[in-house]
Amino acid sequence: MTSHSLALSIAYAASVLGVITVVPQIVRTVRHPHMGGVAPLSWAISVVACTAWITYGFRAGVAPQIPGNLLLVSGSVAIVLLVPSALSRSRRALLLATAALAVVTVSTRLTPEAVGFLAFGIGLFSAWPQVFATLRGTREAAGVSLTTFSLRTAAAVGWLSYAVLARDVPVVLSAAVMLSTTLLVLVVEASRRTAPVLEEMPVLEPA
Repeated sequence: MTSHSLALSIAYAASVLGVITVVPQIVRTVRHPHMGGVAPLSWAISVVACTAWITYGFRAGVAPQIPGNLLLVSGSVAIVLLVPSALSRSRRALLLATAALAVVTVSTRLTPEAVGFLAFGIGLFSAWPQVFATLRGTREAAGVSLTTFSLRTAAAVGWLSYAVLARDVPVVLSAAVMLSTTLLVLVVEASRRTAPVLEEMPVLEPA
C-alpha cells in the first residue's frame, strides 16, 4: 500500500467517524431538550465550515472531504435547531442558509488552496463557543454528549494523520486545532461529571 492510498484510507475512516459524532449529541438533545451546556453557535459555525470544506473537496479534488461533510452539515443543522436558544427555529434556519450560501459564493471566486484556508479559518472559530460554554458550565448543565466528543477526538486524530501523510497544510492546521479544543471540552466535561459531590456540612448554631 502506497502512502497516498494509506492517507486516503485514513481520511475516509476519519470522515465516517466525523459523521457518527453528531448522532449521540442529537440523541442526548432529544432526550433532554431543556438541558443546557450545548453551544448552538459552535454547531452553526460548524455548518458553515463544513460547507466550505465541501467546496474545497470539489475544487481541490479531495473526495474524502465531500460525503462526510455533507452528512455533518445535516447533523449539525439538526443540533442547532433542536438545542434551546433565544432565536426561533425559523430564524436560525434562515441565518444558517444565508451564511452557507455566502461561503459557497465566496469560495467559487477563490483558488482551491485559498478555499481550504477559508474553511480552516472558519473552523478555528467553531470550537470556541463550546469551549467557553463548557468552562462556564456546571454539573447541572450537562447537555454535551461525551460520546460525541470522544468520537470527534478520534476523527481529529485521523484527519491529522491523513493530512501529515498527504502534506495537506490546511487540513493539518484544522485538525490540530480541532484535536486540542475537542480534548479540552472532553476532559473538562468528563472530570466535572465524575467529580464527587461534596455534601454541605451542617452549621451548628450556638446554644
